[in-house]
Amino acid sequence: MKNLLIYTGPNKKFDQEHEVLARIQIDNSLDLGWKREDILLATNFPYLYNGVSSLLVPDKLYYEFDLAASKLPVVIYLIKQGFIGADELCWCHDFDAYELNSISEAELGLDDFDLGLVPYFYKPQWQFCSFFFKKSAKDVFELLDRTIRARPYASRNNEKTLTRLIGEDVIKADRYKKLNVTYGIAKRCLATVYREASKPLKVLHFLPSNYDKLMPDTALNMFMYGKNNLKMPLMNERLTKIFKYHGIK
Repeated sequence: MKNLLIYTGPNKKFDQEHEVLARIQIDNSLDLGWKREDILLATNFPYLYNGVSSLLVPDKLYYEFDLAASKLPVVIYLIKQGFIGADELCWCHDFDAYELNSISEAELGLDDFDLGLVPYFYKPQWQFCSFFFKKSAKDVFELLDRTIRARPYASRNNEKTLTRLIGEDVIKADRYKKLNVTYGIAKRCLATVYREASKPLKVLHFLPSNYDKLMPDTALNMFMYGKNNLKMPLMNERLTKIFKYHGIK
């Protein structure tokens, strides 16, 4: 399995927060046993950390109207260029989606599917912060890309478009498997999502700095220190140690 992280944009560099998150992601992946050659860090600028070099992609592989949704054109490019093997499974995730406990191909059960998709669970929308795919999903990604460019939303173009096309049965149910929400635990309705999630939790999704009036505390305090409705931390000691090593505590 490949571990894919994507960051492209007009600035050709990480912003301050993602510069730290990139190091956390690489250290966390190596700590969990990923091989360096299986960590694909796709950027439109050179980057090197802890023996992992970025995979340079063309400059314009992003949506100017929604940079956060720009994983799609990069995934299509990587498939076309042969970076994803014919029988290879790839986990694509945001820099703020952290593998808490090791994910194995066997547990996903995707042998008969092109995609493994994670619902938010607390709302009727599919996530794009953490998803699994094979090369055979190329036509689905191209459909999403064409649809987004023809009919962009104000934000979250990839998730909203994916949700609409699945709801309209344009993307057929036999192409994807609905995965448990444990592969994308977000900050909203944490107690409800936690009850639904299979254990041990696999992926936590939050920007450490994030805070708004609907949250009981900052996202970091919710996940690292248990300042949430569950009254318990969701980060384990291993991942917490990596965060603190990089100055996020």
